[in-house]
Amino acid sequence: MYKIFSQRKFHLFLITFFTGLFLGLNFSHIARANSSAQKYLEYFHQVYQLIVSEYVEEPDNKTIFFGAIKGMISSLGDPFTRVLDEEASSQLQEMTTGKFVGIGIEIAVRDGEIVVVAPIDNSPAMKAGIEPGDVITRVNNEIIKDKNLEDVLKNIKGLPGTKVSITIRRDGFDEEITYDIERAPIKIESTEFAIIDDYKTGYLQIKTFGNDTANDVRKAIDFFKSKKIDKLIIDLRFNPGGLLNAAVDIADFFLDKGKVIVSTKGRGSNAQENFFKAVNPQVYSGKIVILVNKGSASASEILSGALRDNNRAILVGEKTFGKGSVQKTYSLDKDLSVAITVAKYYTPSGAMIHGKGIGPDKEVPFIDIPESENEYLKKLSKEKILTDFVTVKTQYNEATKVEFHKLLSSRNIKLSDRTADLILKREINKYHKSLPYDLEFDNQLLTALEILK
Repeated sequence: MYKIFSQRKFHLFLITFFTGLFLGLNFSHIARANSSAQKYLEYFHQVYQLIVSEYVEEPDNKTIFFGAIKGMISSLGDPFTRVLDEEASSQLQEMTTGKFVGIGIEIAVRDGEIVVVAPIDNSPAMKAGIEPGDVITRVNNEIIKDKNLEDVLKNIKGLPGTKVSITIRRDGFDEEITYDIERAPIKIESTEFAIIDDYKTGYLQIKTFGNDTANDVRKAIDFFKSKKIDKLIIDLRFNPGGLLNAAVDIADFFLDKGKVIVSTKGRGSNAQENFFKAVNPQVYSGKIVILVNKGSASASEILSGALRDNNRAILVGEKTFGKGSVQKTYSLDKDLSVAITVAKYYTPSGAMIHGKGIGPDKEVPFIDIPESENEYLKKLSKEKILTDFVTVKTQYNEATKVEFHKLLSSRNIKLSDRTADLILKREINKYHKSLPYDLEFDNQLLTALEILK
């Protein structure tokens, strides 16, 4: 009798708990609940009681509860609304500080597939050859389609020095490509800058938007101003984003006080449009061109949209990724939270970023490679000819180029000298880059310089 009474008490507790979980503890939420929602809650309670009383093995309540929470969140079809356990919360913190262990890629879910937003500059993933837009199909030979993003990240991460096998599908390639990548500590330097002397133009590459990025950008601006540089190229290519406040603070440097940087709008308590505006006098008033591509996402898109819509910059390159939603984290206990998408970002002109991206003012491909050479490039990649060559030849010079041309000829790989030189230089620069920019092959950069000229 006592056992039956205890079970009933426990079931009543669970019903009360899930009623609060589904409808919210605030009475106004309960008042809005309609009869169909109540009906589905009753279904849930019935299924739970059947599992507890009839399932062949004694179920674990924590597993059931967490499964129910994850199921609700998964049904929304939004990869950015997710459960954050202690490990997932730690991963977010690592990304904003710029220090973590892994292979160095930003990934997102699109149409049920895990897509590479961008490899992090100088990371193991970039050096291995991972590119923006690659679709990850397997991790350690395990198919990952429709898997939870956090679970995929856990499988990719690991101890420094260990390897992970990443299989990708890439546009233009008939067969999938597998990379064995060694995990390593990743330290992201948020910016890199220099003066392109022949054009008297500043070059500022922003690699991520972390806690220190705004300060790093301010140092670059002060340097350019000290050299009387009044033309600036901001390179946001392959920048997967980061902190909203970092993007807002950086935009503030280039805009007049009071100008709109970005706005957010959701529904319910978040329905009112929230505007972020420049609050300080303009720091840099020179001409600006921003370089973007499909690896530019989130905070990169906010900065690009803010400067373009306020007539402070021209965008050159390719359409951006289209990651523009706002997440708010709600703590369930000390080790468990949920991140809920509560709003979406809009540029000052009112254009929504999420799922659409931002088109450049002048669309320019990074490189021009004849279509007839694609099959030879696939062979080069599949047989790892270039990778093996640069492990021995580490300097990009005339002698190395001649030797590489001879190697290609001996392997019956028919590429123009320009294409061969381009891929050779790009591969060597993954390991031995002397300048943060390339005036030999980077069409987007050269176009930006011509615009400023």
